[in-house]
Amino acid sequence: MKKENEENKKNDLTEEERIKEEEKRKQRLFEIEKKLGRHNNDKAVKNKRNNKIMKYFALATNMVYILALPILIMLGFYLFLKKYLFKTDQPIVLIIFLILGAISGYWSLIKQINNIK
Repeated sequence: MKKENEENKKNDLTEEERIKEEEKRKQRLFEIEKKLGRHNNDKAVKNKRNNKIMKYFALATNMVYILALPILIMLGFYLFLKKYLFKTDQPIVLIIFLILGAISGYWSLIKQINNIK
């Protein structure tokens, strides 16, 4: 019986050793594949970061348009009135229109920011 137990222990040790060798082989294979670029996550991380940057860039650009467009529309409206209605320049009307355009732009920006959340 002792001989059988000793043989079983030897077989068990060899099984454990085989498992360890298999793990080492898999680890070496993984390292080689990583060097070849098969397990490289840098591209995924870089793409994710670029997508995030582009999202915020588009959002910031959109905010600039939201702020500037009403001011430009009011300026155009003033120039239209100046050409066809006013006989002389009216700087106070220009200032009022620009202020109204700025207020309208900020109001639109606030509404959009509240919708983003």
